[in-house]
Amino acid sequence: MRGKARAGVLLVAAAAWTLWVVTHYYAFPVGSPEIADGLRGSAFPYWHEAAWRAFGSLLGAFVTLLAAWGFGRMLLAALNRRSRHEADAVFAHTAERLLFELACGFLALSSLCFGLAWLHAYRAPIVHALLVAGVGAALVPLLRSRPRLPRLSWPSLDNLLPAAIILLALLFAFVAALAPEIEYDALWYHLWLPQRWLDAGAPVDIVDEYVSLYPLQWELLYGAAMSIGGPGAAKLLHFATLPLLAVATGLLTRSLVPRASSTLAACLAVASPTIMWEATTAYVDLALALFLTLSVHALTRFERSGRRLWLVLGALMMGGALATKHLALLALAAIIIVLFVRHLMTRASWRAGLRNATLFLVIALALPAPWYARAYAASGNPVFPNLYGLFGARPAERWSTGTEQALRRFESRFGPERRVPALALLPWDMSVHGARYGGTFGPLFLILVPLAFLGGSLPRSTRLVAAGCGVYLALWASPLSSFQLRFVIPLLPMLAAFAAAGFANVRDAAAQMNRPAARLAFVPLAIILILNLPPFIRMHERDRVQWKGWLTHVVRMVPVRVVAGATSTDDYLTAAVPSYGAWQFINRNLPVDSRILTFSGGDHLYGARARLWSDSAAASSITWGAAAGAERDVLRSARLLGISHVLFDRQQLDGGSLAGLAIASDKMRICCLTPVWHDGRYALLRLAERAATTDGVSGTGIASN
Repeated sequence: MRGKARAGVLLVAAAAWTLWVVTHYYAFPVGSPEIADGLRGSAFPYWHEAAWRAFGSLLGAFVTLLAAWGFGRMLLAALNRRSRHEADAVFAHTAERLLFELACGFLALSSLCFGLAWLHAYRAPIVHALLVAGVGAALVPLLRSRPRLPRLSWPSLDNLLPAAIILLALLFAFVAALAPEIEYDALWYHLWLPQRWLDAGAPVDIVDEYVSLYPLQWELLYGAAMSIGGPGAAKLLHFATLPLLAVATGLLTRSLVPRASSTLAACLAVASPTIMWEATTAYVDLALALFLTLSVHALTRFERSGRRLWLVLGALMMGGALATKHLALLALAAIIIVLFVRHLMTRASWRAGLRNATLFLVIALALPAPWYARAYAASGNPVFPNLYGLFGARPAERWSTGTEQALRRFESRFGPERRVPALALLPWDMSVHGARYGGTFGPLFLILVPLAFLGGSLPRSTRLVAAGCGVYLALWASPLSSFQLRFVIPLLPMLAAFAAAGFANVRDAAAQMNRPAARLAFVPLAIILILNLPPFIRMHERDRVQWKGWLTHVVRMVPVRVVAGATSTDDYLTAAVPSYGAWQFINRNLPVDSRILTFSGGDHLYGARARLWSDSAAASSITWGAAAGAERDVLRSARLLGISHVLFDRQQLDGGSLAGLAIASDKMRICCLTPVWHDGRYALLRLAERAATTDGVSGTGIASN
C-alpha cells in the first residue's frame, strides 16, 4: 500500500509539473502546420541540376564514411592486438563495435589529412588516393569473409512510436541537408577554410580571419568529402553523425540506466529542434557530441570492466573532441573534476589512479596538440581567441581590444546577466525562452530529467556522469563560455539518457497503480515529441512578437523545391544568402587581384576574391576606428591594405549603423568611391586609385581639414 501511495504521489507530481511546463512553453493558438516550401502545381525545370547535386553529395559523403570505417578497423585492430573473436568479446554489441570503428576512422582519416597538409600535399588528387586506400581497407575484409551485420528485430510496441519519430526526424533533416549550404558559420569557415587548405595544399593562416586558427580536425574531413562531391557532401557527412549519435545515445543509456528505453533516449536526442537543424548544415557540434558521448561511454565501461582498451578509447574520443572545438575543454575539465572528487571519496589507490589519469591525459591531449601548438606559434595564444586577457594575441592586425570587446558584445546577446537569481533559474529559462539562447531542445528535458532522480538510487557510474553534466553546465554558465544553446549539445545524449530514466520512473509508477493503463503514459510524451518536428516550430516561439523573440537554429521550412529541382541553385541561394548575388558579380567581373572591404559575413564560400571584413582588427583603421573627418587617413590605410572595392549593406547604410564613419561619408563617396553594381540590398563601389579634385579634395588625396 505504501508503494502505491508513493507511486500515486509521483504520478500527480509528474502530471502537475508537465502541465505547468507545457502551458508556459508553447504558443497557442497556431495556424496550420507548414511542412515544406510547396510543390503543388510546380514544374521541375532544374531536376537534372538537383539530381547531379544530390548524387555528388551522396557519393562524396559515402566514400568518406567508407574510407573512415576502413581506417578505423585498422586502428582498432592495432589497439587491441588480439584475435577477432577476442576483440569482438570486448564489445557488448556489434553496433557498439561498428560505432567505435567509425569514430576511430574519423580520427585516423582526419589526422592523415592533417599530415598531408603539413607536407604540402593536401590536394584533391592525393586526398582521393587516400580515400581509395581507406575504401580498400574497408572492402577487402568484407570480400574475404561474410560480414556479420547487427541483428535487427522488430521493435516492441513501446519502442515502435519512438522509432517512427526518429525516422521522421531523420527524413526532415536529410531532405534539408540535400539543399545548398546557406548557414552563416558553415559558409564562413567550416567549409571555406578546408576549401582554402585544399586550394593551397597546405595549412592556411589568414591573419584577419581569427577563425583560421581554430582546431579544424573535423573540417579536414569536410575537405576530403568536398573534393569529391562539393559542399553538399560535407553537409551529408555532418548529417551522418545524427544517426550515429542516436546509436551512441542508445548505447550510453543501456550502460547508465538499463531499465530505461534506449530507443526513447535516442528519440529524445534526435527529435530535438536544434539537433535536427544541426544535421542540415556543415557545422561541427554533432561530431563534437558524438566524440564526447563515446568518450563518456568508454569511461563508464572502463569503470565497470577495468579493461585498459576502454580507457584508451575514451581518451582517443576525448582527443577527437578537443581537436574539433575548444568547447571540449569544458568537458575535459568536468571529467577531471568529477574523477578527482570520486577518487578522494573512494580513497582508491593513488598510484593506480595517477597511472590511469596520466595515460588518459597523454592520449587525449596528443591528438589536438598540433592544433593548439599551431595557434600558439602564430598568435601566442594556444586557444585563440579565447582567454585573450590572459595570453593576448599577435600580430596587432589579428586581434585587438576592440575586436575582443565586439566579440563579448555578440556573446552578451545570448542569455541573461550572470547573476545568482538568473543562474538559479537557468534550466527553466533556457528551455522556456529558447530564443534568448539561440535554439531549443523542446520541453521534454525540463520535464523528465528531474524525474530521473525520484525513483530510487542510481549506479555509481551513472551518478558520476550526472555530476559531470552538472559541472559542465556550471562551466557553460560561467564567463568562460557563451550562453549559446549549441554549446550544450555535447550534453544532450547524457540528458536524453536521464530523461528516458525519468519516463521509466513515471511508467513504473503508473504500472503499480494500473498495469494496463501504464501504456497511456506514453501518449502525452509522443504528442510532445511530434510537436518537436519542423511543421510545429512556430508553437515553440512563445516570446515571439513579429521579429522580436525569433527562434534561431531550428528547421522552419524544408527546402524541397530546390532539392526536387523546382527552383535553381542560384535562385535559392540569392533568396537565402543576401550577398550571394553581389559575390557572383564580383567573381565574374572583378580582376583576380581585387580585395573587397565588406560589411557583411557568412558568405565566404561563395566569394572567389580576397576580402577584408569590416569587423576585423586589420580593418579597424578604415571602418569603426575612423570617424567622419578622417577620410584622408582612411584612403591612405585602404590603399596600404590593398582594398580595391567596398561592398556596403544598404540596411546598414539606411539604418544609420554606418553613420559617422569616414568610409561611408558623403565626402568619401564623392571623391573616391565609384558605384559599380547594386541590387535591393547591396552596393559595390570601386575605390579610386587617385582621388578626384572636388570640394575639399586635392588631386593626390583628400585634403586635411
